[in-house]
Amino acid sequence: MKKLLVLTLALLMALSCFAAAEEIDWRACEGSELMVYVGCDEEHGAAVVRAFEEKTGIKTSYIRLSGNDCYTRILEERENPQADIWYGGTWDPYIAAANEGLLAKYEDSKHAPYKSPNYGVGEPYWFGIYSGYIGFICDMDALEEAGVEPPTCWADLSKPEYKDMIVMANPGATGTGVMTASILFQLYGEEKALEMFAAMDPNVITYVKTGSGTSAMVSTGEAAVGVGFLHTGLMYIDEGYENIELFAPSDGTGYEVGGTAIIEGCKHPEEAKLFIEFALTPECQEIGQTVGALQFLTIEGAKDPESAQALVDMGINLIDYDSTWTGANKNHIIDAWTSSINTDKIQPKD
Repeated sequence: MKKLLVLTLALLMALSCFAAAEEIDWRACEGSELMVYVGCDEEHGAAVVRAFEEKTGIKTSYIRLSGNDCYTRILEERENPQADIWYGGTWDPYIAAANEGLLAKYEDSKHAPYKSPNYGVGEPYWFGIYSGYIGFICDMDALEEAGVEPPTCWADLSKPEYKDMIVMANPGATGTGVMTASILFQLYGEEKALEMFAAMDPNVITYVKTGSGTSAMVSTGEAAVGVGFLHTGLMYIDEGYENIELFAPSDGTGYEVGGTAIIEGCKHPEEAKLFIEFALTPECQEIGQTVGALQFLTIEGAKDPESAQALVDMGINLIDYDSTWTGANKNHIIDAWTSSINTDKIQPKD
């Protein structure tokens, strides 16, 4: 009896291993089409789209939108979706979209395990593909010329010496902006956070329409301090901008999990499933670092960019960021933030 049990268990284990090792037929939908809304940097999204098309033979198009604009467009198109996949952008709009029933459930993914359970919090509606931290991207030459020290905490951004030196992301257009606002809500409570944003406002040049726009303006000398994801500043440091340094607020900051998802009711669901499988391979996840996207990667076997170690070495004070609360309260956060600042400073959308 014991021998029979052992043989049965061995057979079950063998079958399990066979199922896990089952290969995906990447050319199963060859000749078909797919449309992707890209919520991360365009170079990153375009490179992934090209690689997917080459691997599958599926003609794949994309439209680049900021993360919150992806959410808004998918919501507006829910009765007649014009895209199949949402790729990239921080997790808060994905959570809001899942709550709205905008994302299709996909429970049969064959992807490798996540490096951290947090990366899989959105399954089966959305899937974690990278992670990063919010902080301060600083032009040290500009700060030195002005005789100003770099900010080291959130309250520093309200100091009068930073007048017309700061750029931040607009929560109404970007997931980066929503997350930045939510971090202060969670650290200090809504009333105090809104007072802080109002106090920062005189120092803000503009509220940009893309999350990466803050570090881009610092790199071009248009701003001395950008509030955004530190990996976007890391890209410019890697490109040789020796004047840029990165700082994390000592009072705490949040982290993102960037996502990808199938849009509910999309026209090409089988092709979309293949895209999700591809996005969750080391092959795909390592594409980003070839075009300057230096986030931490989520899937076992995917090698993080070497440059990202600098962020680990900073010893960043991460709060227990509540992404579920942010996703559920996204619209309220945007409205409350908007009421606290000079809306004339919001960068217009294209």
